[in-house]
Amino acid sequence: MSHPFQVLRFREGEPVAMKEAVIRKVLGPVTVGGMPDRGLPEWWNLRTPDGGEAEVYGDASCLSFTRVSGGLVLDAMAELALRAGAVIMPLDCPVLLQREHDRRHLPDAEMRAHAIVVPPTDWTGRAIERVVRPLPEPRRPVLPRFAYHSRAGVVAPTDAPCVCCGQERGWVYTGPVYGAGAPDAGICPYCIAFGKAAERYGATFNDLIDGDVPEEVAREILERTPGIPAWQSPRWLTHCGDGAEFLGTIGAEGLAHFPDAVETLRREWAGRGRPPAQVEEYLGALDAAGMPTAYLFRCRVCGTHLAYSDFT
Repeated sequence: MSHPFQVLRFREGEPVAMKEAVIRKVLGPVTVGGMPDRGLPEWWNLRTPDGGEAEVYGDASCLSFTRVSGGLVLDAMAELALRAGAVIMPLDCPVLLQREHDRRHLPDAEMRAHAIVVPPTDWTGRAIERVVRPLPEPRRPVLPRFAYHSRAGVVAPTDAPCVCCGQERGWVYTGPVYGAGAPDAGICPYCIAFGKAAERYGATFNDLIDGDVPEEVAREILERTPGIPAWQSPRWLTHCGDGAEFLGTIGAEGLAHFPDAVETLRREWAGRGRPPAQVEEYLGALDAAGMPTAYLFRCRVCGTHLAYSDFT
């Protein structure tokens, strides 16, 4: 393969050091000559039982892997990133994320736009190799239709079975789950749509409905609709006595096509006592993949677009 990679953590756009103990635990057993008693070598070689090799250099803030042969070396790299909560950056390829929420921590808009979510259950060397040398995409079943959600940003392909129904559905839900006994990851979108996950785990996928709607609508949104990956506790907007349809996150450029949604944001921030100039500056800073970000909805009755925004 001989493809260079970097493994590192980002938080709010800045690199954060990985735990040295994790690096030593994962890479130590496959390091030629072993690790020193303390610290990390300036550079070192890896060799795995299948004959795979790689050269590694850097420190806990960023490790670079070069001359990577593939096989178990890639598995070791994947395990390191998984345990360290890090991303994998192949040269000239999209960044690999473990969760959709990690996208927001990447340092620039282009990187955020093209990053690929690989669920932790699929986080292997094979997943890395597919990004560097893509395989033909298998045919996957049609996703279920959600009346109140476009599925934007919360569904990813997977070959792993669903943790709820045990079937290989071809897709996995990557958004938020609420419930003490509910799994954080691995539920397929079909188990959400059919209510099986809500029934089995007592789970909900949304938390707050912003307005009065009939009980059956509230239950549909809370129990059988994917959630919104938001910076803070997400709000589900309503209009005309019904829940609105969530279309996705959106920034200032995209909002230019939805003046009615911009007006809802403007009224909300002006109502908080912000001066007009400050409100306009805030609206101009909205970023679909960063922060602050806006969440775009459309009324299912009259077609009006609505939005709210948040940040950390």
